[in-house]
Amino acid sequence: MRMGHREACLALCLEVFFMAAPGAAQIQAGRVYSGGEQISDAESGLRLTLPSGWRGRLSPDGESFILESETGDGYMVVLAEELSEAEARRQMSEPVDLGGGVTLIPDGAPQEVASGHLTAPYTVRGPPTEFLGTVDVRLTRTGLGVVFILLSPPPLAPAQQEAMREFAFSLGVEAPTVQASGGNDAWEPFLRGMYLARYFTRTGYTESTELWLCSGGVFHYNSQGGGFGGGASGAAQSTGGGRWSATGAGATGTLVLTWGNGEQSSMGLRYDYENSRVYVDGEHMLQGNNERCQ
Repeated sequence: MRMGHREACLALCLEVFFMAAPGAAQIQAGRVYSGGEQISDAESGLRLTLPSGWRGRLSPDGESFILESETGDGYMVVLAEELSEAEARRQMSEPVDLGGGVTLIPDGAPQEVASGHLTAPYTVRGPPTEFLGTVDVRLTRTGLGVVFILLSPPPLAPAQQEAMREFAFSLGVEAPTVQASGGNDAWEPFLRGMYLARYFTRTGYTESTELWLCSGGVFHYNSQGGGFGGGASGAAQSTGGGRWSATGAGATGTLVLTWGNGEQSSMGLRYDYENSRVYVDGEHMLQGNNERCQ
């Protein structure tokens, strides 16, 4: 399990490769999901339904999915990685450093909740408020282990553990849909109709970049940055559009944007086949539903 910082009061972060499957709403950067909504990503074949009383969103860097109880007194994080049962049991028997001075200390051996579903209790050390930790791991037939980490105030732990189990049991596994999955894939048809976004956050500041690549060759661009608080405040904003084209195939290519004033921007493209990620000029760009154009 790879751990890092968290926003809000726990300074908890996880680098999470969270993915899911067709039939649910493709997860979108910047959107807050509520209980009962399903999140998915067609590239991996996994899907999950948020438990009632919880809300969650993709982290600004796009590599974590973080949930908070609607009353603000419990936190969950989801992480998926290639994991066997033996590896899961070993990791669940070791301390987990979440960063920011927060550490999970095992408080018992992993137990089996159901076939392919393990759980273990933890003592949480570090935050200013006392929490109890629970980690569940669900193993899939595709070789991924989906890890659910819960931090709860002791009085609410039983109810929140039940909510986490509801979340974990909602896990569905389908055949993945692979995009740009071969060495000869052409970039232009792959990018048609795609929505790409990047979010960056540091203390007191956040910025976002969004790019809509319409199938007809038109693009729309939006960039904004400003103070914290549910996304960029719009203190600085840039918008525009024009025509786009892409050259190359396989792992690398070039994206050319011709703006409305005739100026051109040329950007390097790279596809990470192992992790199914798109990079533009070296920056990891999230892929989401293009609700602006097709």
